[in-house]
Amino acid sequence: MSNIENFKELYNFEFEEIKADSFEEVSKKYLAAYKDGKEKGYTPVFLVLDDNLLETFEINMEDEDTDNMMDLVKSNLEKAKSINPIEFLEKFQGQNTDDLKENIDEYFSEIDYEFHDDDKSNLELSTVFDYDGNFKDNVILVKVPTTKPYEVLAYFGMGGYNECPFPAEQVAVAKYWYEKYGAVPAAITYDEIEFYVERPPQTLEEAKKLAVEHYAFCYDLVLQCCGTFEALVDGLYKNIQWYFWWD
Repeated sequence: MSNIENFKELYNFEFEEIKADSFEEVSKKYLAAYKDGKEKGYTPVFLVLDDNLLETFEINMEDEDTDNMMDLVKSNLEKAKSINPIEFLEKFQGQNTDDLKENIDEYFSEIDYEFHDDDKSNLELSTVFDYDGNFKDNVILVKVPTTKPYEVLAYFGMGGYNECPFPAEQVAVAKYWYEKYGAVPAAITYDEIEFYVERPPQTLEEAKKLAVEHYAFCYDLVLQCCGTFEALVDGLYKNIQWYFWWD
């Protein structure tokens, strides 16, 4: 059975198998679907249906003792209601790192770092391409039957490994970021999430606060991706997309 046929057995959702040659093509397709979804009552998201993601879905259903994916979705959404996202981020960072600071400014040390005020309004969903720039196999664009975009992370729960938050925790934090920044999960793999952001931070002060939240949510952003908190701030400042990866 192919990965896409396997997906059909788990979810009775409308979707389109995607093939693309460029970031521009992917961006255009996503943004058109996002606009259409607002009008018709669904949320679009790209899924990379590799074996690891499908195995995660199956393991999560086993843990919940159900063979119905919608039971798992309901459980994730119900658990998310009792999670305070700000308290969770602070607690989660404390559990997974040794550098929980009392003051946000203590995270930043490069006094002479030159922040860039360039245009960051181009959406480039890199997770659907491999390291050589080739479009991945088994990529689908799903119409998720919800008008609350953060709930997408309950439907396609990954996480609970490599210091990645569990799905319900992801939903709670994503809801907080959606309400504050208009951040919407746009692409999901077994170890990555990319967001499209309608209202990114417009000041460096706000971007610094957000960078610390992102670090709490996914500390590999600093340790293995950006290298410094300043570079992470630079990537968030006025940027319409966010990237998370749990190695």
